[in-house]
Formats: sequence, C-alpha cells, structure tokens
Amino acid sequence: MSTTSAVHGRAGIRVAVADSLPLFREGLFALVRRSTTMRWAGHAGTAPDLLRLVEHAHPDVVLLGAGVNRQPQLIPLLTGVRNAVAVVVLLEPGQLNRAHLGELLRAGARGVVARAADPLRITEAIAAATRQIHVDGQLRGLLLPREVAGEEPLPVTPRPALSGREYQVLQLIAEGLSTTQIAASLLLSVETIRTHVRGVLRKLAARDRTHAVALAFRAGLLVVPGQPDGERRQAS
Repeated sequence: MSTTSAVHGRAGIRVAVADSLPLFREGLFALVRRSTTMRWAGHAGTAPDLLRLVEHAHPDVVLLGAGVNRQPQLIPLLTGVRNAVAVVVLLEPGQLNRAHLGELLRAGARGVVARAADPLRITEAIAAATRQIHVDGQLRGLLLPREVAGEEPLPVTPRPALSGREYQVLQLIAEGLSTTQIAASLLLSVETIRTHVRGVLRKLAARDRTHAVALAFRAGLLVVPGQPDGERRQAS
C-alpha cells in the first residue's frame, strides 16, 4: 500500500472547497463531515484565499466551484503551492462544453463533475481524483472516447501558468506598487522583478501592467481588498 493510500485509509482524504456562494460551501462542508472517508480541510470564497488555504491546510483534494474556476490559470497555481493536491472542478451549465472541459484537464484538473451533481457523484469524483483523472460519467459524452482514456490530445493548448513568484508580483502590481517598491518588498533585484513582470504579461496575454491586473480580476485570480466572501472555515 502506498503512503498516500495508508494516510487516506487512516485519516481520510482532506478536502478543501472554494466557491463564491456561502450556502453551497456549507452544503459541501456537511457532505464531507458526514463521510467516513473524508476530512474537512477548510473553505474559501476567492482564489487568493484559496491559495493561502492550500499553503497552510495541505488538503489532498480541492473542489473548485462557482466564482473561482472561471480560468484554468488557477489550477497550476494550486498545484504549484502543493504539488500533491488533486483539483476537482465543479462545472456550471454554461461551462459544459468540450473546449472548456479540455482546457481544464490540460491545465491539470484531476476531476470534473457538474456543480449540480448529486452528492454521491461528487463524493465519487473526490475519491477517484486521488488515484487518477476522473471525468464524471454524465460529462464523458462531451469528449471523444480516446480523449477520456488519455490516448488523444485534448483540443486546447493552454497558456503557461503563472509561477508562485509571478503571482506575488501580480498582487503587488494590483496594489499600485512600482517595480522598485516590489523589488524592495520581495528582497529581489529590480531586474528580477522586471523579468517576472514580463512573464506575467506574456502568460496573461496582457498589453501592459494595467491590462494584466484587469484580466486577473476578471479571471478571479485577484479580488478587491475587503470584498466579502464569507468566513474561511478550517479544520482544527
């Protein structure tokens, strides 16, 4: 038995949830707490809060729900914070198409299931994602059989993901800091910060710093300071 399997067998799969709707987060909290094979690792309502949660709570699986799964850019950021985390995306009706599904899987999602799925299917997706890529049975018709089996490339080539340092730089740009101020804040050289800024612009396909910040807010990677998102409930 692998170490991961042994840990899951003893303590359960640690699950974190990200969704902009507090009531939906509470429902998933109840689902996890009822399970004998899962443990609650916490929840968040925004992408920045989720990244901090993953860094400190070390979940095995993250469920990405409404408001935080709009861009696949978030998935590599999460796995960059914690390499072992399996990301399961809960898809809304408008996202149930082959192009978006393919983009999520290519970005590193380990599971995809409809947000409106019944509790059993969501539980199955969580368990399966710790072992292999899982596409919910009701969504497999959106992909070609060879794509589901992983034998044929998916129809999307995603942009490279932001690194953790690039994400830090993006946050500080959004706060209005200059290149020199960012360098001082992160204890890096000005030239290094310029390199990271160029990386952010390239990966977000942004014209300039202002455009990059606008795209990041639109994607849910950044939120307005003080924006209410519900309390983050973490495991004790």
